[in-house]
Amino acid sequence: MSFELKEERPVKGLSITTTADSKFNTETIIVRFILPIEQETTQKRWTVISMLTDACAAYPDKTLLSRRLAELYGASLFSFSYKLGNYQVSGITMSSIGDRYTLNGEGITAECAELMLDCIFKPHMKDGVFDELLFENSRQELVNKIRSAADNRHTYALRRAGEIAFRGESSAVQLLGEEDTALAMTAEDVSEVYRDMLAKGFITVSFCGGGTNTEAQRIVSERLTEFAGSRDYDGEDIRGLTSLSPLKPEPEYVTEQIDQKQSKLVLVCKSASEDEFAVKLAVLIYGGTPFSKLFMNVREKMSLCYYCQSSMIEGKGTMVIDSGVAPGDEEKARAEILRQLTLMQQGEIDEEELEDTKRYYIGTLRSINDFSDDQNSWFFTRFGRGDLLTPQEAEEKVRAVTMERVIEAIRSFALDTVYTLEPTDKDAEGGDEDE
Repeated sequence: MSFELKEERPVKGLSITTTADSKFNTETIIVRFILPIEQETTQKRWTVISMLTDACAAYPDKTLLSRRLAELYGASLFSFSYKLGNYQVSGITMSSIGDRYTLNGEGITAECAELMLDCIFKPHMKDGVFDELLFENSRQELVNKIRSAADNRHTYALRRAGEIAFRGESSAVQLLGEEDTALAMTAEDVSEVYRDMLAKGFITVSFCGGGTNTEAQRIVSERLTEFAGSRDYDGEDIRGLTSLSPLKPEPEYVTEQIDQKQSKLVLVCKSASEDEFAVKLAVLIYGGTPFSKLFMNVREKMSLCYYCQSSMIEGKGTMVIDSGVAPGDEEKARAEILRQLTLMQQGEIDEEELEDTKRYYIGTLRSINDFSDDQNSWFFTRFGRGDLLTPQEAEEKVRAVTMERVIEAIRSFALDTVYTLEPTDKDAEGGDEDE
């Protein structure tokens, strides 16, 4: 078993990362376009990237494209778009089995690479405008996702808390946007955004898997290097995607009501600490494991929440405490959640908790190398942090974290936002729900 890791920047605006581990029998290529989040274009970028994996000029509908992927030993092609810091990351992923596993030695990874490039550079357009039916189908998919997100009370509460916590920052913008603006989009609008993404996006290419697709890597690297070098790119030569969120002068409290059975309580705390792994352990001890402070005390001992957990928003220095609460228990739950934070900041963490949490986190780090997709996600997250730290190197850093550093890390957090989503009928019985 051998492992390879390298990053190249052949021209400005392009990064190519390769991770290869001979134990994997699949090969994956990911092309991402990274641009600052903009209120006017996030929905349109989402729609563009969705259309690129539904059809292309050579295969102008989903059925034909799916048939071609089936011919390539069931290769998969899908799109994604999400926020990282103050950036929108949109891209497409092509995955297939490695060439050494084909029945007759066919070089299908090179064919997959060519198909992926066709989807990016030769979309299904007429006179420079996306096909109308393709566009309408993608727009309807977006509308359906917007409606689904609004109907999921858990997702809705997290969204509203984020909008309040990051007010005035581009990261407050919701990528899916609102239904009315989605319905107002036209094929001409998104066609312009497609060209803008190609011209202005910082491009990252990731190759991950068994490393058998050398010809596919050559094809994609040469084509994207040629394309990126031909652009008049004047954007950032991105070396990291961290954009810390400023703390409000005073915590902001917002309560809203909606038709539901259970209250949703979301607290947002912010930190400027640069001690990454001490922060990670502190957040896990607080509410990120099945034996955390929040789980054992707020949920189990005091029965104040149906669920209660803490997590970090990558690239923002922001911790979110997310809980489901019975109507009428919101104030008690909030007080106890904050009390547990205060106790930790006062040093009430014992060595056993720290060591158990280290083992928990190290187990997660060790599992990353079990799957090539997890490896790729890890290294793109590291790209966002401005380095290519391996999981093994991260494990050593976790082991080196002291109790003093964990306490200092949790002390760096201050309350920024408290968002409560209550039932309109507070006499209704609570329960597990996302309706």
